[in-house]
Amino acid sequence: MSAEPVPPSRPAMGGAGPAGSASPGPRSARSREFRRILSEMLRIDRVRGGLVVAADGLVIASSLPRGIAIEPIAALAATLGRELEVGADRLKRSPFTTALFSADDGTVFLGSSPVGFVVVLGDREVNVGLVQWALRKALATLEGSWGHRDQVPASPEEM
Repeated sequence: MSAEPVPPSRPAMGGAGPAGSASPGPRSARSREFRRILSEMLRIDRVRGGLVVAADGLVIASSLPRGIAIEPIAALAATLGRELEVGADRLKRSPFTTALFSADDGTVFLGSSPVGFVVVLGDREVNVGLVQWALRKALATLEGSWGHRDQVPASPEEM
């Protein structure tokens, strides 16, 4: 598939305060941060697109190739992410941070963040280690903006 990704869309939400808050500064900065995270992911060779999705499946920001429906991927990401969170808790495991789903025609990377989930779509030839590193870096950036920051390796080799 040779579809070109469309530029990241305007985030559907993202303020520091309650809904309807008249605080454009933090909202605007966070919107830019979501778009910047997606654009960095799209620079990785063989990455097709990405989304930032709230835990309930609401699309916060997206950049997907034309012809790929955003809402079904957002719903799938929220469902998978929530099941992984609940399953880890139920099994008394450490909290879910990232997951990888692979198929014959591509790979889906899913990461848990304070705002919901970050999804990255890659083709089957994508550099898995590089995307995992970039995703962890993106998740740490979101935690830095919205909550606690985790340790991030300086390079993929340090993972």
